[in-house]
Amino acid sequence: MIRSTSYHRLNRKSSSTESSGSIRNKPSKPSISDSKQRGRKKDALEKFIESPQQLLKSSLSQLRHTILVEGLPVECPYRSYIWSILLSGAPIESEWYSGIVSRGKVNSSNVVDTKFVHFGDKIENDVFRTFQNNKKFWSKIEEGELIRILNVFAWCVIEDEQVDFKVGSKISISPYVQGMNVLVAPLAYVCRSEPQAFALLYRLLMVEMPRYITPTLAGVMDGVRLVDLVLKTVDRRLYEYLDQSMANAKIYALPSVLTLCACTPPLEEVLKLWDFLFSFGIHMNVVLIVAQLLLIRGELMNTKNPMVLLRNFPQLESSKIIKLSLSIARNIPDSLYDLIVRHTFDESVTLEIDDYKI
Repeated sequence: MIRSTSYHRLNRKSSSTESSGSIRNKPSKPSISDSKQRGRKKDALEKFIESPQQLLKSSLSQLRHTILVEGLPVECPYRSYIWSILLSGAPIESEWYSGIVSRGKVNSSNVVDTKFVHFGDKIENDVFRTFQNNKKFWSKIEEGELIRILNVFAWCVIEDEQVDFKVGSKISISPYVQGMNVLVAPLAYVCRSEPQAFALLYRLLMVEMPRYITPTLAGVMDGVRLVDLVLKTVDRRLYEYLDQSMANAKIYALPSVLTLCACTPPLEEVLKLWDFLFSFGIHMNVVLIVAQLLLIRGELMNTKNPMVLLRNFPQLESSKIIKLSLSIARNIPDSLYDLIVRHTFDESVTLEIDDYKI
């Protein structure tokens, strides 16, 4: 499997300006072609999607720049297409997806290897807890959709268990890990169909961040350690205060690393952060988390127990977080930034972090 690497280097030197129910398509969401019927004026990004692109590399650079400078509307009808372009996600056949869905959830009745039999139950339990207080999300999405998508992913991994997915190195992938329920939720919310959401989830997990879904969550744990290293680099005083206060990044940063910040509301701001991450690299999530810490620096420094604040991060403000993250990225040494870039897919990063000196 070939991983797209074209966007994994942000220009840091420049300035920033379930199993039950039917598979549902989402006709209520307007398609790009609807704009012609309604006489709506198309914006620059919509025109980009519809026009043939002769030079892929320069076209993608233009797309990323436009997203960074102008952003996408909150209720963007073509966000799923933008994400597919940025992740190089190929469409899949609905018939193939339906065939995998027909097998039902992964359980003891249809899996020979006993180590896989509980994944279906884990998926259902986790989906039940996903975005529990977000009524808008659940008005559009049914639990069965998330359950089906995650079970299809699990089936794909189980059936290819003997195949080494070559994403920089040979990586052992788990059919399901806790946190995938949160990762699939924004994709299902944005996409027009389950097959499209599955295709993006598969591309995201298997190609862009395979070390985040290993049995030991190796990439996630490295991401947490990188949060510490970046914070220590850009704000040693805050880092030392949190360290002395027993505010451990393994506790406060792990959910945000694991879910690409999707664990923190509101969902509308998560979508904007993901626009940025899919444009400039999933690895930048580490920097986004540090930016969130710096935005509440005063509050953290003025409390005797910062973990009280860090148990629940403040609501996301994507524009502030992205702007600050660009500034942080420009001040990170190249050697550290290289570790950040590679930690989602390169197993050698773990030992390199162990040896890294600031």
